[in-house]
Amino acid sequence: MMTAIAAATTMHQQVLFSRRIVLADRCISGEVVVRGGFIAEVVETADPSGTAVDLGDDLLIPGLVDIHTDNLEKHYQPRPGANWDDLGAVIAHDGQCAAAGITTVLDSLALHGERNGLDRAAAFPKLVAAIDQCTRDGLLRIDHGLHLRFEVTKSAILDIAAPYLDHPRLRLLSLMDHRPGQRQLHLKSPSDQAVDDTEIADLCRRNRRHLADICHAQGVALAGHDDATLEHIAEAVSLGCTMAEFPVTQVAAQAARHAGMTIAMGAPNLVRGGSHSGNLSVKTAAQAGLLDILASDYIPLSMIRAAFLLVEPDQGFSLPDAIATVTDNPARATGLTDRGRIAPGLRADLVQVRWQPGRWPLALSVWLAGNRVA
Repeated sequence: MMTAIAAATTMHQQVLFSRRIVLADRCISGEVVVRGGFIAEVVETADPSGTAVDLGDDLLIPGLVDIHTDNLEKHYQPRPGANWDDLGAVIAHDGQCAAAGITTVLDSLALHGERNGLDRAAAFPKLVAAIDQCTRDGLLRIDHGLHLRFEVTKSAILDIAAPYLDHPRLRLLSLMDHRPGQRQLHLKSPSDQAVDDTEIADLCRRNRRHLADICHAQGVALAGHDDATLEHIAEAVSLGCTMAEFPVTQVAAQAARHAGMTIAMGAPNLVRGGSHSGNLSVKTAAQAGLLDILASDYIPLSMIRAAFLLVEPDQGFSLPDAIATVTDNPARATGLTDRGRIAPGLRADLVQVRWQPGRWPLALSVWLAGNRVA
């Protein structure tokens, strides 16, 4: 994953000084030396050298890594029934992510279904092609990967998915079941179609297994989605899922933690103060030690805000641990081992943040592979 902008990085050196550089395990005053798009050195020092860009008391953190966002679809259809230009949608989405400090985004796209009037089956191939074209044409500021969302209740899902399961951008696949009364909708009454229908249940099991086998063969991370029960987590573990994405009950989140799964939740849930659908709140999960990753879900700016909310006294996160929920943890969970931390040898994806406790953080400057992109 590399944009055309990043590919143009030269071997020139730049030095960034901050009194609050957030490393993986501590915060330091020092300089980050960048050469050829990578971090060459991290030097502790109280004062900037003559060649350094002085960021003062602003924090320097790694670029954010967003593993789940529906934001692209919102740009493609800004109003019900009004589809916009696909390339323009990608460019606008990309710019919004960059301004929020996100340097890597996994665009979360469903291959089928309808949402707010958007025909996802029709939109999906256009948006994937638009991401590819914008990248080739050098129109994007940040890195874009794919997070494919599969509704396992659909009989033709494997045929629809086939052309995309070896796409070079694919980093994550999630297994979804949005039947009434199931998972995210477990608090709502089922419709006329019984949720325990044997034929549908068998189809779901077959689809989950086939998709899991493909993921394992290609080294793509696999996530369970909206897990609500112990049985859901047990099934996810049996399929080789390494991530519990958006568990909707504390029971499921605790089971995921016991099974060694990474737990990802939506940042808007924390910023809003709870789940919009009445499910497990991020605040409760974080206080119980059941949170590893924050994703933007549907608002790019929510990630940086939520990470700093975790530092508040009632949450109990250190600043490095809080920042890791939007940088290192999502990067590692999706196999992106070249980013997510400020450390020698890693890509120089960096964000200058102005922040004081109790206030909104502001991403003032954003670098992708050493190049200023916002």
